[in-house]
Amino acid sequence: MSKTGAPRIDVPREAPARASLVLASLIIVAAVANLNLSVANVALPAIGKAFDSSQTALNLIAVGYSLGLAASVLYLGAVGDRHGRKLLLLLGVALSVPACLLAAYAPRDTVLVAARILGGLSAGMAYPTTLALITALWAGPARTKAIALWSALGGGISMLGPVIAGALLESFYWGSVFLITLPLAAVALVMASLFVPAHANESAEPVDNLGGTLSVFLVAGLVLAINFAAVPGQGSLVVGLAVIALGALLIFLMFPHRDAERELLRRYGTEDSARAATGRPSGPGT
Repeated sequence: MSKTGAPRIDVPREAPARASLVLASLIIVAAVANLNLSVANVALPAIGKAFDSSQTALNLIAVGYSLGLAASVLYLGAVGDRHGRKLLLLLGVALSVPACLLAAYAPRDTVLVAARILGGLSAGMAYPTTLALITALWAGPARTKAIALWSALGGGISMLGPVIAGALLESFYWGSVFLITLPLAAVALVMASLFVPAHANESAEPVDNLGGTLSVFLVAGLVLAINFAAVPGQGSLVVGLAVIALGALLIFLMFPHRDAERELLRRYGTEDSARAATGRPSGPGT
């Protein structure tokens, strides 16, 4: 109660404590993912020459990082919402270090493909979590400004990736491009550990593990099918991947997924809209 006897209304904070340091930490974490995503294409000619790689292998090296990121982001986002976004953030940045080292010193192109997918998985843990934390920690105009800074600086850093990689390739071997982010990852780990709040509006609801697993198969199947569609002689593989993606989608639609419905409810604003979007009937008793 206030001195005048009126009840006190707590106004939500528009920004967290030490907001500039928190935002800088999240931008640096996102920069690790942005740089790792953009450096590989510049080195593809040198990689192909070093391993005498097929075009299929080079395609997988080029899209491996995006594949790991796209396939895991939905599921891992839900895991972070439930078990702690900061924890997932730190795990993602930490995992990027061995992924980069494995890529830089890969003895074969197949190992390099696996390393790129692993790097994408680490980005799936960290990159979208940075935006989720901004949304959870900031409110109102401050949130808009924070997202604008995150987006603008992230895009600018991403554009630096090919430039830095090209400069390195002038003097060093192809694997050097995958070592660019190691110092930045160390800084990101320290800053995120010190300044990012431990908890930020995590959900108490259980993770939809079935839906998350199906989303991995759906997105991975689609990404690979699109990638191999342009490769001669890979028609059977493309059809198989498309069938996997379609099967995952059909199974997803056959079962109710409360996590997905709750997300749609937040987006569309009414329960009937959320039910309609997930294919479930609206009305009493459903």
